[in-house]
Amino acid sequence: MKTKICLFILMIFFVASFTAVAQTASDKPAPAANQPSQPVDSDTELRKAIESSGGSETQIIVNLENYLRKFPKSEHRQEIENEVYKLAVKLRDRDRVISYAEKLLDANEGNIDALTNLVTMLQERKGQDDLKVALTYANQLVRQFEGIIASSIKPKRISAAQWEERKQQGLASVYLLRGRVYADLGNDEKAKADLTKSLGASLTAGAALVMGELAEKRKALDEAIEFYTKGFVIALVTNEEIDLKAIRQKLSQLQTAKTGSETGLGDRLLRTYDAYIKERDERLAKLEQPNINEGTTNALDFKLTKLDGSKLDLVTLSGKIIVMNFWATWCGPCLTELPLFEKTMARYKDDKEVVFLAITTDEDRELVAPFLKQHKFNLPVVYADYLNDFFKVNSIPTTIILDRKGEVAFRQAGYNPRTDFTAELSARIEEAKKKRME
Repeated sequence: MKTKICLFILMIFFVASFTAVAQTASDKPAPAANQPSQPVDSDTELRKAIESSGGSETQIIVNLENYLRKFPKSEHRQEIENEVYKLAVKLRDRDRVISYAEKLLDANEGNIDALTNLVTMLQERKGQDDLKVALTYANQLVRQFEGIIASSIKPKRISAAQWEERKQQGLASVYLLRGRVYADLGNDEKAKADLTKSLGASLTAGAALVMGELAEKRKALDEAIEFYTKGFVIALVTNEEIDLKAIRQKLSQLQTAKTGSETGLGDRLLRTYDAYIKERDERLAKLEQPNINEGTTNALDFKLTKLDGSKLDLVTLSGKIIVMNFWATWCGPCLTELPLFEKTMARYKDDKEVVFLAITTDEDRELVAPFLKQHKFNLPVVYADYLNDFFKVNSIPTTIILDRKGEVAFRQAGYNPRTDFTAELSARIEEAKKKRME
């Protein structure tokens, strides 16, 4: 069913595109009568190519290739080749992935996806000169990726630590890919250098296992056992696609060759597991703010962090109306709504029954204070500290009013420019105030 849907979407995309081309072409002067011209594209032929595939992804590749042979000057050749490439990747059709990835790179040498799949398929195919060609593309991939990392700007929605983690994972992948090619070419020194970089950037089972193979090749049994054990543990914890049974057998063989039996292998696995879990937990702690409200089941039991690092216990606000606006520095509509929230707050500045909180959901907390200063906001800002998860806030901005018992009296997701935000929020506050605690 999914295949049929994908093919239907593909057909709509191409036919619509070709119709636009045909309309554009109609504005051009017609060729002279003695100069017959071959059509550049045909939406009828394309529709036939797609519909006659019978839902088979393999057949649609063949049909699209036949279409391009019939219309070699198609103005949408690149789009069609890109679709054939995607289908070939999905079907793991090595020869076609290699062929079409090279076509895509001719059009855009910075296509990281095409480079990655091209190196992978060449390394797997191992035909004549495939590995040498794979190394050329692997070098290009590493250069391209290192350039992207050096010039890229951190997205606002993630913290600096999260952004660094993503970059390191990407570097680990490209170094591992080139390291594997070097290993297959027998250049163990360069393979080891790339694999060491890969493991330094991010621990993966793949890199650890190739390092194990290199150590085994050098007859360094203890080092081989160390890396195979590390790869086994990482794959076990992360579900990285590794043949665990084969690695288990390899560990047994090496341990027996080294000591005469498997004795001590279990203890080694446990030590490696403990060390990996410790390293992983320390890394994750840097990626996310610690959840100081873990296990909290009542909104008023939450503790929220202020900009100065001090804590606000919501329980101290029991019996009051709490007006919360969840926002973020990257949110465009928030920039429109926050001044209105501030205006509403000013209306209630003398009302001791009502408390306002501007709750930022930013992962990167370092962005918040400069943002407030830039836009001259004077708001009681606190960090969400997972209160947004508690309320299942899925869109920003979101405004929530809690009554005196801490129960939700009003909730609005998103900013509605068609209403008077200040008037509407004020009305909702007054309704919440009328409700008395039982």
